[in-house]
Amino acid sequence: MGRQARSRAPLVTFDPQELTLAQRDGDACVVCHRRWPRPRVRAGRLPDDTIIHACADCAEALAPLPPRAPDGHRSRRMAVSLPVP
Repeated sequence: MGRQARSRAPLVTFDPQELTLAQRDGDACVVCHRRWPRPRVRAGRLPDDTIIHACADCAEALAPLPPRAPDGHRSRRMAVSLPVP
């Protein structure tokens, strides 16, 4: 199927029944279904630890909010996965 997960930060687990075959295989964005350019940002994983991908535009929307600073404000840094080489 796709590449197996490496030991990095925990990824969101997606239900494979809600995804198309192309999305499960990493050939389409897990959010918008776009196939070209091929999605390269690690967006999450399937229950069998297969990595699924998102296009750069959708990956930004999937990124978790940064942690709150001690003063209650959110940090301006965005946590986005890097593209797969």
